[in-house]
Amino acid sequence: MKQMKSNPAKTALTISVGFAILFYFYLAKWMLVLSIIIGLIGVLSESLSIWIEKAWMKLAYILSLIVPNIILGVVFFVFLFPLSLLSKIFRKEDVLRLNNNLQSVYKDKDKVYDKAHFENMW
Repeated sequence: MKQMKSNPAKTALTISVGFAILFYFYLAKWMLVLSIIIGLIGVLSESLSIWIEKAWMKLAYILSLIVPNIILGVVFFVFLFPLSLLSKIFRKEDVLRLNNNLQSVYKDKDKVYDKAHFENMW
């Protein structure tokens, strides 16, 4: 796998622009101040830019552990679980034969299989 080239100044600029866009929508002054501070750090200090990038990547890693589980949980409970309930409600036959007094769901076959049967299965 190819390792990405790090560019701390570009990361700081991206975070700065992101806070500027959030300021535009929410009009919170602290977002504008934070945008300016991070932008200036990205331009003026290489070591602080590297620190900001490491913190940003650590936050991205933590979110990558949490967010997919939330999304999969929502997909399961919003789409798959209701579909399975509807399928069970409107199914004509009982696939597992739970209503019958059978000991097993397997069927007995009295067919003898020889070697030629397994040579060309498909």
